Amino acid sequence: MYFDNFPILRYLNGFDPETRITLVTDVLRRVRAINVPTEQSSFFIDYDTQDGDTPESISHRLYDSVDFFWVVLLLNEALNPYYDIALDNISLENFIKKKYFGKYFYLVDYDNNVLPSGMTFSADETLFRTSTTGITDDIGTIQHEFTTRARVVEHDPTLSRIRVDGGEHVSFAADEVVGVLREGVLQRAKIKKIEDGLFGLNKFQKADGTDINPLASSSAEETPLGMTGSSGDYTAVAPEFYQTRLGVYLGVSGDSNTTYAVNNYEYEATHNETKRSIKLVHPDQLQNVISAFEELIAG
Repeated sequence: MYFDNFPILRYLNGFDPETRITLVTDVLRRVRAINVPTEQSSFFIDYDTQDGDTPESISHRLYDSVDFFWVVLLLNEALNPYYDIALDNISLENFIKKKYFGKYFYLVDYDNNVLPSGMTFSADETLFRTSTTGITDDIGTIQHEFTTRARVVEHDPTLSRIRVDGGEHVSFAADEVVGVLREGVLQRAKIKKIEDGLFGLNKFQKADGTDINPLASSSAEETPLGMTGSSGDYTAVAPEFYQTRLGVYLGVSGDSNTTYAVNNYEYEATHNETKRSIKLVHPDQLQNVISAFEELIAG
């Protein structure tokens, strides 16, 4: 029903020599709901979605037909009928698992454990557990454990980590040395911490909702890494990596402290709740909305 009122276009089909002109629906036509004055608030119904609610089920409950699901989406500017409306608990967990699959490896410098590794990674690069002993085979090649490997999914230098999947990624452990071969040259880093993607660090955030720079000092001044008082209203001494919020979280030098840490599950669950409250058109106003939509979409 949603596309029934969209205009029809004559499309020149250059790939079909017999039927050169094809009639197609102009699905790119767009309209949006406008604000209704407060004094006309009876136009709307405030609704908190429940587990299992879909645009179709809400439409059926309110308008006695699933055909008006598009009214629910249009009024709330929801382009994706699956993810722009709050998900139920099972769907939310499945969504998070799919989005944050794999594991996070937080990396520090191979020679100096209190510094980030400084290495860069590309998607689909192969990471493997490497030898720290320098033991070589009969032809002088270092005996790395190439069978224990993982595929790099993404690199996040701000959090000094990579996300990996595939191969034997579950076999790695903290404090192990990993490496990559680039044009025959071995580059190495040490794993400081491993997190499952589902509950991996998303960001640091204060109770008032203010985000915290992960590479700023964990002290009250929150001086960014590499900056001093001459760079702004900060302390006179630039913080070291181990003194930053991320360094403290990883326990680079001392015990780990997870204060202000928000993991992926918590972030997505909170964001999902922001989509819980929606507005619906009062059934008495439904026909007015449909008529206005038909007029606008026809152009």
